[in-house]
Amino acid sequence: MFHNPSSSVHQLHPPASVADYYAHQPMDIGGGPPSASDSFAFSHAKVSPAPSAQTPQSPVAFQLPAEFVQRHNVTAEVYQSFKDDVDILFSGQISAGAQNELVTRILATGEHLAIAMEAEKQYLMSEVLCNWAVQQQKLSVATHWTQQMNYALLSSIDLQFEYFGELLEQTLSGLGFLITEFPKFGFEQQHQQIRHLAHLFLFYSIIVSKQPPAVVVKCGEAENHRRSRFWFNTEIRVLGGKAFGLGASAENVQVQCHLITDETAKRLRNNAYYEVNEHEEFVVDPANAPLKNVVEMGGGMATLGDGGETMAMVAKFDDMRVSKKEQLRRESVAQKRYHLCYTVKLRTQKHQIELVGKKVSLPFAILVGPKADVEAKLFMERSFADFVRRPDGELPKVVNGFEMVNALEMKFQALVALSQKSDSVALQQPRPFSAVSRQHLLNRLKPNRNGLISVDSFLKMPAAEEFCMTKSKANAKENGGGGGAQSPPGSVASGVGGGTTAEGEWKLVPFYEWFFKLAEMVNKYFAQMWNDGLILGFCGKEEAEQLLCQCNQPTLLIRFSDIEYAKVKISVRDQYGTIRHHWYEQSELQGRSLGQELLQNSKYRDIANIWPQTNLEFAIGTRERSVSVSTIAQRRPRQLQPSTVYFDNQNAGMDAHGGARY
Repeated sequence: MFHNPSSSVHQLHPPASVADYYAHQPMDIGGGPPSASDSFAFSHAKVSPAPSAQTPQSPVAFQLPAEFVQRHNVTAEVYQSFKDDVDILFSGQISAGAQNELVTRILATGEHLAIAMEAEKQYLMSEVLCNWAVQQQKLSVATHWTQQMNYALLSSIDLQFEYFGELLEQTLSGLGFLITEFPKFGFEQQHQQIRHLAHLFLFYSIIVSKQPPAVVVKCGEAENHRRSRFWFNTEIRVLGGKAFGLGASAENVQVQCHLITDETAKRLRNNAYYEVNEHEEFVVDPANAPLKNVVEMGGGMATLGDGGETMAMVAKFDDMRVSKKEQLRRESVAQKRYHLCYTVKLRTQKHQIELVGKKVSLPFAILVGPKADVEAKLFMERSFADFVRRPDGELPKVVNGFEMVNALEMKFQALVALSQKSDSVALQQPRPFSAVSRQHLLNRLKPNRNGLISVDSFLKMPAAEEFCMTKSKANAKENGGGGGAQSPPGSVASGVGGGTTAEGEWKLVPFYEWFFKLAEMVNKYFAQMWNDGLILGFCGKEEAEQLLCQCNQPTLLIRFSDIEYAKVKISVRDQYGTIRHHWYEQSELQGRSLGQELLQNSKYRDIANIWPQTNLEFAIGTRERSVSVSTIAQRRPRQLQPSTVYFDNQNAGMDAHGGARY
């Protein structure tokens, strides 16, 4: 900070040593504009890529990227030249002629400083923050654990913004002193330029740090039933404002939130002062939240300690929900896109810079009831449309194949992690796809020779078949009238080729529906086995046989059916090297878990391992052992003394292991 002496002699209070210029000063979150009572010089630190004895740093500072360190030090060097000349100017030890020459040099250095600051601001906004926001959009389809990993990066970004924000504030303070002591020399224009740069920097440092999900289900009447379907959390965060006193001036300031349509969002992009009102079809709650200084540790909120925690300024909109005001048609609502619009009105404690404007969230859909096709479309938009750089952009027609597989992996992990019985969200690291599953999905989506995949391959391409019974047969089955079992694919009765039978017909299922259904089955019936790595998942018949042929012991492999909708297949290689495949429908897994089936079904009696080399009993439990011959003899009826011939050719229809189904 500049010294503004009350006497006619300008005298600078120098630091104890030159090294003090390069020791980072604490960021003052209080105070106001410079005054005559200030009695120390302004200075700004150069940050170093690694801690040293001369430049002590907090543990959080170790996370600073090398590129930022390099860029910031370039700006800091120009600033240091600017400061050194000002110190000489205020020393009172130069002649009047030399003073005019020095003022001219300070003005020239100030212009270079403004250019350097603009370049650093563009880097922080266009690269650091923009790249983070792009990742935030892509990861919004992933698990909370994955999203939290990206959220944790804001600690480092916040620190980078604080370094630059402190430099901006000190420069503004210094120019204020120069204007007071040397009016009409041209410092007014530089002050206005830096102030405008600071205004843009501070306003665009206010971000939507937690986005709404891609699909929001209209809140039901029963508030405690499947609460996680309707409730969601969002958050507004202020980066880099502590040097300007925002930590004090913004405390408890209310941030308002409105639900707006996509059309309103477009108007806001053309007119930032466009007044928004709550959308007439829906209402969002809560509609406001206060900004608070919270202690942040490792990307999450924690209690204050001595572990290098930092303060974060956030407005937390927890337990947000959307409810409708009137009866709506499901189809008409599902086609629309909505946004959350946050109204921010802040004023910095230092320099009195007003930060007034609106922050708009990513687009999302509101559903009155479940619609998998809408969720699939929004999933593709969040994964591949560039809403950060081009808010009005559209979903591309083709995308990179490996990026598509990455998106499918994150979506599958999120669907598997959905809580079935509670609202609590467990921050558990999701299980990644195996290399076999990733390659299999890539091949199924049919990339072209350039490795690109059509988005329609996910949204429209048939991936499986589902046998749908006729209404009469379905009703008969529900009433216990034996509506007939589903015919296996490939049989005469299955209708393959003709597509229709007397009992029903085979219908094609698009890729997204087949994919979502498998994730739902894993979530409901064998999430633990999936998380333990006991289910390979996406794998074809030929691939499964090749993998089993590499096993030395009897092994089974659990995979998803490629052709038949909502079926799990177990490929088995027995002790003689014979490979067989068994399928299970969703209904068959409702009465008995997959783990119990593997332990109790005689088909898997001699199987030692689950692919690749996991001992079956060690992984899922001990089998029930066979009853000995002597025990069977003891259980035979004796009172009526039947002859031994009576027991010939007789055995249990369902054996002790749960019965084999062929």
